[in-house]
Amino acid sequence: MVVRPSLFDIIKDALALFGVRGMTVEQVHRVGDNTGHVQIYRGQRFTMTAQPYVKIDLLVPEPELSDLTRVIDKILSSHGSDGAMWTSRVDLVVRVRTSEHGLDAL
Repeated sequence: MVVRPSLFDIIKDALALFGVRGMTVEQVHRVGDNTGHVQIYRGQRFTMTAQPYVKIDLLVPEPELSDLTRVIDKILSSHGSDGAMWTSRVDLVVRVRTSEHGLDAL
């Protein structure tokens, strides 16, 4: 999912209550079809078209997926966010440090 940085702590806390133990987080920039917003820096005006966002990747067992997406969607919609969320199927997960496979690796 990709969300505004201001929502990261809210989502992280909700995921922790849901039982999510870990995630990968990246700072990204999103360029949409909007015209951007004007900022002034040292007296110069410029238009920001690439907005800062946070990308959160996490793996969850399929039976928990619909409940988890519902919780995240509720958070995003209640804060008027224009973030995005998607799912992908993962066929194999291996925790390299312990050699655990499948659900044990989550």
